[in-house]
Amino acid sequence: MKYAKMLLAYLLLPLILWSQPGTDCSSAIPLTLDGVCRTYSTSSSTSTSVVCTNNTNNSPITFFTFTTNSSADKVVIDITSPTPEPAEVLLYTSACGTMYSSGTMCFDDGKGLWSFAHNFSIQPNTTYKLRVKTTSAGNLTICAKNNTPANDDCAGAFSISTNETADNNATHSPGPGITPASLVCASTLENTAFYQFYVANDGFCVINISDINCDNGNSNNSNGFQVGFFRGNCSSLEHLGCDSNSNASSNSFLQFTTPVLTAGTKVVIAVDGNAGSNCSYNISGINILGVLSNDELDFSGWKNSNSNILKWTISNETAAHYLVERSDNARDFRPIGKIENKKNGRSKNDYSYEDRQPQKKLYYRLKQIGKEGEIAVSKVIRIDRNDMPEMDLKIINPVINNQLDIFIVSATPTQFTYTITS
Repeated sequence: MKYAKMLLAYLLLPLILWSQPGTDCSSAIPLTLDGVCRTYSTSSSTSTSVVCTNNTNNSPITFFTFTTNSSADKVVIDITSPTPEPAEVLLYTSACGTMYSSGTMCFDDGKGLWSFAHNFSIQPNTTYKLRVKTTSAGNLTICAKNNTPANDDCAGAFSISTNETADNNATHSPGPGITPASLVCASTLENTAFYQFYVANDGFCVINISDINCDNGNSNNSNGFQVGFFRGNCSSLEHLGCDSNSNASSNSFLQFTTPVLTAGTKVVIAVDGNAGSNCSYNISGINILGVLSNDELDFSGWKNSNSNILKWTISNETAAHYLVERSDNARDFRPIGKIENKKNGRSKNDYSYEDRQPQKKLYYRLKQIGKEGEIAVSKVIRIDRNDMPEMDLKIINPVINNQLDIFIVSATPTQFTYTITS
């Protein structure tokens, strides 16, 4: 009986080895497209066959599988392979009978974002396979998710500020309004992400892009970008200029400079990856203010008999407090009031502020101060009071306790001299 058990164990051993996850197409490891990072061991299967890299050593190959959703959203997979790098990632049909175009599907540095090429036609509810070849055995960390980014066109442009924001341009198809590609200092447009900001002070604005990792070329992992600057409505963008840098190394730091702009100008920028690269990076700027996002609803101004009322609604509140700012020329703003976050746990809050010193023409904006000191500003609104007299003087009579109360409302910011004779 003892020998029979040993014999059974030996017979089962090849079956166990054969069924190890990831060794071939039929045993591909499922990837859950939920954005959660998971760790997988490389399989025991090896190969010398390569398409994208020079890694012809007999090293591990591991197969993975995923299925697109009914909307045919693009998929982004963040891969970190065992050291040393590189790794090669190839895309196959569900049965691995066909490998898709190696020129646009390769991923060969072993760290960063893999995705379908920008011009790949993704099918809904379709299973695809990935073959990952690493230089050594070990652990693969993979985060996978469906990804149809909001900021792949002007209407969904993300706000940026002086604080770094982590983002990527993977699966970002070029949005409307920025053709021809020369408006972005590019020959073609592939993965193009959109951002927006306000100019803080008259002069240049500088956009910083750092911690760059780019992939998706066959031996072409350029970390460069082409950047276009625009202003105006998304339906009719006005081109301001462009800048490019296509010779950056991995994890490098790049800067792009706008033309001279007037304070308060709202700028939209398009960031295009060189040669169709999928890139992850941090983005920030100098001499810029963030744009209050769509969480700011209906910032508006109203006229009372002797004051201006500013109203706004905030959903998904993240600010520590708000500053109401005003200007008489739409450029030079100064704070006139501070409103604290209501901190009541509601999903939507209404706020208002009363300016008791109105003038004939005033501009207002709302500045949001985040809990970490980040700053974003709203659109600028204008309130005209053409029915307002040049000056309105009210004296409270009688005088009480030797105190004379005088209320003066002036239509223009200027100086007056008053003489009290009795």
